[in-house]
Amino acid sequence: MVVRPERWVWLLAAALSIGLAGTSAAAPPVATPAPKGAVVLAATVVPKTLRKPAPKIATAPAAKKPAKSTRQVEKLGLDQFIDRALEAAPELDVARWAVETREADLQQARVSSFLPEFTAINTFGVARRAFGTVLDPQDTVDVDAYGPFNRVEVQFVQPLYTWGKITSGIEAATRAVAAQIAEHDGIAAVVVEQTKMLYYNIVLARSVLGVLDEAEDGFSDALETARERRDEGDTEITELDILYLRVGRSEVANQIPKLIAGEKGALEALRVIAGAKPDSPIDVRDRRIEPEVVKLEPLEVYKSRLFQQSPAWRQVEAGAQAKESELEKVKAEYYPDLFFTGHFGYAYAPRRDRQLNPFAWDDFNYLRGPGGVLSLRWPLNFHVTATKVQKARAELEHIEAQKRQARRGLQVELSSAYETAVESRKAVTDLEDGRKAGRAILTLAVTNFDLAIGDASEILNALGNYARVSSSYYESVRDYNLSLAVLARVLGEDIPVSVRTGPEPVLDVTLPAPAPTPP
Repeated sequence: MVVRPERWVWLLAAALSIGLAGTSAAAPPVATPAPKGAVVLAATVVPKTLRKPAPKIATAPAAKKPAKSTRQVEKLGLDQFIDRALEAAPELDVARWAVETREADLQQARVSSFLPEFTAINTFGVARRAFGTVLDPQDTVDVDAYGPFNRVEVQFVQPLYTWGKITSGIEAATRAVAAQIAEHDGIAAVVVEQTKMLYYNIVLARSVLGVLDEAEDGFSDALETARERRDEGDTEITELDILYLRVGRSEVANQIPKLIAGEKGALEALRVIAGAKPDSPIDVRDRRIEPEVVKLEPLEVYKSRLFQQSPAWRQVEAGAQAKESELEKVKAEYYPDLFFTGHFGYAYAPRRDRQLNPFAWDDFNYLRGPGGVLSLRWPLNFHVTATKVQKARAELEHIEAQKRQARRGLQVELSSAYETAVESRKAVTDLEDGRKAGRAILTLAVTNFDLAIGDASEILNALGNYARVSSSYYESVRDYNLSLAVLARVLGEDIPVSVRTGPEPVLDVTLPAPAPTPP
């Protein structure tokens, strides 16, 4: 019987486009999942009792091992790679310092609410000599006679009532800190997702390599058995069957180096995102991809937590609240500020006589204060304030529009990730049963062929069917794990506690009632 393997061989070749070959250490550390419908392969296990002595196809060999290195290889799990990636991510360092900057602004706003603003100026210089008084001058203006002088001016200002300017500023600074913290958490969630994508693709590639190794060994065993049966006079085995088996084996062997190159590039990218050099002796611990053990709650449960936990939503919401406080601060400029100010001044010039007449003014010999007064400052440029209010209100409306857009987008993204997780989990369950059936068919075909009661077409069909169902199974496992990663990133539930910058700052001042709108 003539065996024609072209159909499944080309499917096997198409299986190798799993999105790994384009991943390299030089590219940004973002793994791209395989396109939907791509066929991927995974290793299988065929019972040894159904094979001839020392059969290769029944041992489910792992991926071909690279050349040994003199350095000890450190094998890390997914959690360890995530920890290292979060520690090494430069974008997280930028976000942390941005949080520190916002917290400093908040501290400055809080301190200014109860501590006065002091200003001290100490001036040194020279002054022309002057003896006598206003009524009895004993010296004339002489540009050749100078002497030193020293002047000290101290002033402080303590706001008493500002129609909400200070408290609105504190609230705006508080919300700005909260927005920056949410941005930091969102960046951390993205780093975690990128690390998971790279890790899952690497493990998927190694699962595929195991199946390709097994398929190559299976072709070799089948080819050897076919030649033996033909030499023994079996008329069911033709030279064309042997040629097809040889073509199938060479086609599989030709794809293995490509997949190894793709897996190597993904591993280099994972090393880079973990803060290590591309050639550092770090490897992933897992050799085969497995579905994550996670209990999926109903979608409504995740929706109820979305707007309390999502970093993206917390950021846009805090930004809107900060802009509302800024608007109130600008509107308060319509009204006067009441403050208390004090002053102290002292100047001394040894080559000038001190004027004892209080009506005589001398900038070089005097003592003024200390003293304080109540003051009222009222900027009357209402037209300028009106334009500021208009601008702040427009910025607030812009952020509110973004907030509505973010709400809708987050709900869609959550629903999409959840549906993908549910569908992928169902596919994993269904394909697991098909994989078991395909393994049984492959075992039976191999046994029949070894006992000379089957032909080469059964071997090819069994290998092709099992390869396709196994590839679909492992691809569904990868898709399921990635959908869980997306779900965790949207909800903000996959950020280690040690990475968080701290809780949202609490507003510890009593906010005044909104100022009335001026006529």
